Amino acid sequence: MTSQTTTTWPTDVLYRFLTIVGATVDVVPAPTVAVPDRHAAVCRGCDARHTNAIGVSHDLMEWAQTHSETCRALPRPTI
Repeated sequence: MTSQTTTTWPTDVLYRFLTIVGATVDVVPAPTVAVPDRHAAVCRGCDARHTNAIGVSHDLMEWAQTHSETCRALPRPTI
């Protein structure tokens, strides 16, 4: 049997990857005026970020997965 971590999933999160210490890497919309279809993968532990300009690309998902496998920053406490 596996255990699951239950956290609130924000409405703007499209994909979520769990890091090895329990933080998440979230794929979210990050539009700008110049690039309306831009998305970002954001680590909620260490604040690392990777963005692209073409929606949710394979490169963006690969970065999120790779980062989640190696990041050791602890999740921020909730207040």
